[in-house]
Amino acid sequence: MTKPRLALLHWKSQLRTRLEAVWKSRWAGVALGSIAAAVLAWLFSRIPPPGIAVTVMGVMAAVMSLRTKATGTEKAIWMLIISALVFIEITAINRDRFFNEQSEKIRAEEERQHFTTIGKGIETNIEQSQNQFEATIGVGQKQFNATLTTEKNTLARTLKGLKETVNAATGGDGFCYAILVPPDAGNTNVVSTVIPQGKYPLTNVNALVTDDDVMTQWLNDVTRRGKPYTAEEFAAINDRAQEWLHLGDLPPQFPERFPMRADTVVGDSRMLTIMFWANNGSWTEKFALRRVNGKWLRLIRVWKQRLDKKKNAFVSDVIFERVDDGFPDDKNAKDPHALSSSH
Repeated sequence: MTKPRLALLHWKSQLRTRLEAVWKSRWAGVALGSIAAAVLAWLFSRIPPPGIAVTVMGVMAAVMSLRTKATGTEKAIWMLIISALVFIEITAINRDRFFNEQSEKIRAEEERQHFTTIGKGIETNIEQSQNQFEATIGVGQKQFNATLTTEKNTLARTLKGLKETVNAATGGDGFCYAILVPPDAGNTNVVSTVIPQGKYPLTNVNALVTDDDVMTQWLNDVTRRGKPYTAEEFAAINDRAQEWLHLGDLPPQFPERFPMRADTVVGDSRMLTIMFWANNGSWTEKFALRRVNGKWLRLIRVWKQRLDKKKNAFVSDVIFERVDDGFPDDKNAKDPHALSSSH
């Protein structure tokens, strides 16, 4: 019995030694890195709910800590993958927040439609009562009809007034967009202006301005240096490239100037992405400037997202567009979520 036990112990020792050798080998690092890259590509292709990327990042960090013999290149690749997972998690949080806002908007719209249905039901009941009363009592029919018509008109005016009140309080289907007036348009400095559109005033307007040029330049610098960026660097570039603005209440059809860090034009081009939020919903603007043959050309494109029940997905509808003749075609300006410099 002793010899079989010794043979078994010897076999286990050899197996453990071989497995450790495989785990510490360079090819194991290549295989694990490939698997991690594939998982990262899949997460980029379809952004997961918040928390998934953090879980994956924890698993990869654990694997990286167990690879004690990893080369410097392998460690750099692992850090780059973990940084990309941080970016995916931030994107997932922002998307989840946006979907929640859209769901709240849809819920408010359904409640408003429900109220309209109730109003129509009341009107139907009134009409039925009118028919029954006319069949029972012939005397005083004209007086009754006149009275009922007055009540119906009063109810219609009340419903219309209620709708006007709701639209006046929320802004209805209005929106706004921002523009930069370049220096050679008759001004010594670049002027940033917000222009409301619609019949009703916009209330509690806020905006997130993203400088696409700054973000893209930073990403290009990170690529050129060949080292992954850290979470602190990513947070710092977000602080530089993004700015939250509170615009408050905006009267209809009345442009207002407002200051922002991104109201500068250096060179022959400029591109900004501006997300607006107000009491009546949210929308996104792409604003771009190009100087062609010494003349400034401007692109303004505004999207609003809605829930397409047939597709069971959110889609972006262009609600406003103004592109000067001769403006160069830019695929990134056709996507509200694209991040591109103006070059």
